[in-house]
This record gives sequence, structure tokens and C-alpha cells, in this order.
Amino acid sequence: MRFSALYLCTVLLTMLSLPTLLPAQTTTSQTAKVPRSSVSGRVTIKEKGAGGVLVGLRKTEFQFPTESYQRATTDPDGFYRITNIPPGNYEVLPSAPAFVAATGTARSKPVIIGDDDNVEGINFALVRGGVITGRVTDADGHPLIQQVVSIYFETAFTQTQRQSPQRQIYPVTSVETDDRGIYRMFGLQAGRYKVASGRSDETAMSGAGPAGRSSYKQVFYPDVDEPDKAKVIEVSEGSEATDVDITLGRPLQTFAATGRVIDGERNLPVPNVRFGVQRILGQRMEYVNTPVASNVQGEFVIEGLLPGKYGINLFPNQGNEMRAEALNFEIIDQDISGVVVKLVKGASVSGFVVIESEDKTVQAKLSELQVRGFVTPQGGGPIIGSSSTSPIGPDGSFRLAGLGNGIVNINIGMQGRPMPPKGFTIARMERDGVATRGIETKEGEQVTGVRVILTYGNAVIRGLVTTENGPVPEGTRVTVSLTRPGERNSPLIRPPMVDGRGRFLMEGIPAGTYELNTIIGITTQRSPARIFKRVVTVQEGSTQDLTIVVDLAEPPAKPELQ
Repeated sequence: MRFSALYLCTVLLTMLSLPTLLPAQTTTSQTAKVPRSSVSGRVTIKEKGAGGVLVGLRKTEFQFPTESYQRATTDPDGFYRITNIPPGNYEVLPSAPAFVAATGTARSKPVIIGDDDNVEGINFALVRGGVITGRVTDADGHPLIQQVVSIYFETAFTQTQRQSPQRQIYPVTSVETDDRGIYRMFGLQAGRYKVASGRSDETAMSGAGPAGRSSYKQVFYPDVDEPDKAKVIEVSEGSEATDVDITLGRPLQTFAATGRVIDGERNLPVPNVRFGVQRILGQRMEYVNTPVASNVQGEFVIEGLLPGKYGINLFPNQGNEMRAEALNFEIIDQDISGVVVKLVKGASVSGFVVIESEDKTVQAKLSELQVRGFVTPQGGGPIIGSSSTSPIGPDGSFRLAGLGNGIVNINIGMQGRPMPPKGFTIARMERDGVATRGIETKEGEQVTGVRVILTYGNAVIRGLVTTENGPVPEGTRVTVSLTRPGERNSPLIRPPMVDGRGRFLMEGIPAGTYELNTIIGITTQRSPARIFKRVVTVQEGSTQDLTIVVDLAEPPAKPELQ
């Protein structure tokens, strides 16, 4: 079976090895009522109750947070209880920044809440985290203010990681220095780390800092350029590594690029055009922290550029239906001028969004949605695609404009949110009555006759994952996904988490027959996952309770990577 590693990375789930699994929930009335469910547990530090710790609970919808935490404060013995919780998927998190989980697991815990469900024993055992602190100075010994300092796992700089052309190395965490050039990282999990400041093409988010500030070449403690020569800082429970000082060299020399934005047909300047700049690093991009806009004469200046190749991308939905012709420019060792951003008529895609539902309440929600199109350029390589967003008219019409050449991938979202309301999914897409996955656009083409067919689902699957022949190993990721037959890499809905009791909850499912996949572990060549499949059929408005028995004695599935 093929399974997307990218999708797995978006679903962080907890272990199923807790000793007690409560009985599955029974179907309850769907009528509105005052929520009476609760979550309770205890927060301990060094096995003693920790009083006065704020514990928060929030829904884990895959959208920008719109709901505040429900919260409670632990009593003097460390006990807490959060009440009046509606059913749903939640995460529970204690607010204790200087402390970390005693077992090295994630600080938050997923919890599935049902109707009149009193979930107990959501406990957090904490220990004081470690500290790394030091000072960052320039070549003359002057403190560097608001200079980003990052720490990396010792194992981050393996040969495999560094040879991947599309992979940057990300820090565990980063902080900025204060007005004395001093930084302090606290609440660190026990482990072995390397500390660095400054920027490098190899590492991400290094030396990002505020726009306009000087950039420095990345230096590792103790003042070495190569990560292999960096000193490893050993962090243990409650430890504090001091005087981890870093001296950066002279600021990197940066340059400027000046140019104009012009109308490609009339050769006239175009004012007030906003675009972003990316530095091209092999097969990947690094976004420059400097948005650019043309003035009334169409002129622009891009400052603070390091040597390298750059590309630009036009910000979407600027009202002119234009796109920028592909443009790359290079900075070598001096400022450059004469960069011309030529705008030409972009392609467009127009059509209608149709909801397969007779429910007028569901149809009325159409006006809350947006159609979004993202162009994947053809030809491969580090080419910057274009995008566009369109509201949906009262008759379901939409129009995406200013698109480049390539394949337009369409999805549905909401204003300020990446996903549609719960229950809405794209069932299929058609162009002139023929089913298609993406819409191909060519130079300035005006594509019409597109239909995006949505389904609305209100069925629910409540599941319980149990194991035979041993518990799931601690720290193993467990994923449950629901796919249409034959579409293994396209989950119907956002894959839900599986909580510590083995519970999961899927909501907003359209009626139909699906493949339910339970994945234990992560599919890799070295460590294949165990994948368990079953077919499920759901009816409109139904609530179905499932128990999934995972036999850990079965051999792992053969990995089928994308």
C-alpha cells in the first residue's frame, strides 16, 4: 500500500500502551443540550503534585485557531478538572514553560470526548527542563541585539540529512538575544545539542531576524564554521549550561537590486504591484524577509540580498488579472539594476461549485466558502507557481484569474482558514463534463466549463483501537485514515488523532463505502509500518462505533513510498 509520508507528518499521535481501555461509547441523541463532559487528571513534578499550574484544552481542528482554550488550574495537590466540554477532538496541555515531560514525549495529549463522557487520568509528569545560555558578540566584541540563536540536535547534521537537495535542517528552537547580547533557552528536553547563530544555506530559520538587520555567517559554539567541529552541549534534567558564547565575524556584505514593473503588452510602468522574493538554493527556495512594492513609476528596490540566484512571485488577487513572466536574476558581488518584472495577461479558470445536497441549510453555507487555485508549473525544478482565490457567487459561480502555465489544483476553504467547514469535501471535478484531477492552463488561456462538485457529510465514526500480542511500543505513531476505494493517498477528511485510550473520532463523513486504514508506525525502507485495512459503509446522519483489533504479531507491511 502506498502512503504519504507528508500526510503522516501532519498527524502527531500518542501511544496506545496505557493499561486500561474504556468501553466504546454508545450512540446518543443528536439534539442540542448543555455539554456535561469533563476531563480530569493530575500534574506532578518529580512525582509530587504541582499546584497552580494552568491546564488548557482546545479543539484540534485543522484550521487557524478560532476558539480559546477551556482551562482549569491545578489544586495544591496537582489535580485539575475541566468541565462542560462538547463532544469532539481535543488536545490537553499544561502551561509550565520551564518544564518538560518526564518521559520525553510530547507536552500535549490528544483526547477524544463523547457525550456525557468523564475522561479521567489525563496526567502529566513533568521535570524541570535544561537551560543553555550565553552571549553573542560581533568581531569587535560588541553585543549583538536581537540576534537569532538556534540549537540543533547533535544528530541533525548526519551525512544523509545534509546530502538531500530539497531538505533544510531545522533547529529544535530559536531565541533572540537581549540588549546585552545575552540569550537564554530554557525548558529544554534532555539531550545532546549544538548551538549556532547566523545564517547558512544548509539550515532553515537561521539568522532570520528582523528585516533590515545585518546578516552574519553561521558560527557554531565554540566559534567554528563547521557543525562537525561544534562542541556538543549535554542537557540533562534541570541542568544549566552557561557561557555558551559565540563570536560572529563581520556582517555579510549584501547588495541591492533595482528595476521596474511594466505592462508587457503596452510597455508602460505598473504601480503598486506587490511581490515576494525567493533565493534559489538548488532544488528548494528560501523566502527573503522583504516584501516589495512598485512605486507610482513602477520602480522598485530590493535591499539586503546575499549573493545567489533569485526569483519573484506576484502576490495573488491584486485586481489586475496579470501574472509575472518567469524571471530569475543573480547577485554576484555588486548591486544590479535593470531588473524588469514583466506582467502579462494571466490564464483564468471559471465555472460553478455545486453541492450534492438538497438541504437548504447546507446550500446556504456555500457563500461562506472560497475557491482556491494553486498552479504547479510544468518542467520541474525550483519554479515558483502562482495562486488565486475567488469568492463563490449566489449561483455558485467562481473565477480564478492571473494564473500561470501549469496544472491548477483546486481546493475549498474559508476566509482566513485553510480548510472548509466540517463536512464539506470535493467529491470530483469536471472540465466540460469530463472528470479531471487538475486543470491544465496554457499561455493566457481562459478556461471555462469547470464544475467543482462538493459533498456534505454528517455521518460519524467513533473508533477504538486495541492490540493483541503486546502493546504498541512507546512513542509509536498511530494513524487512522479514511479513503475512497482506489485513492489511498487522498484521505477523505483530515486524519484524526488516536488518543491515549485508543479512541478516535471522525466527523463530517458523506454517506458511502470507504477503506479505513490503521497505520502503526511510519512507513520507511528501514522500518516499515504495520497497516491494517477494513471496509466501512456509513449512512447519512449515522453514528457508527467500531473496534479495530491490531495484531502486532502480524509481519509489517511492505513499504510503498511515493
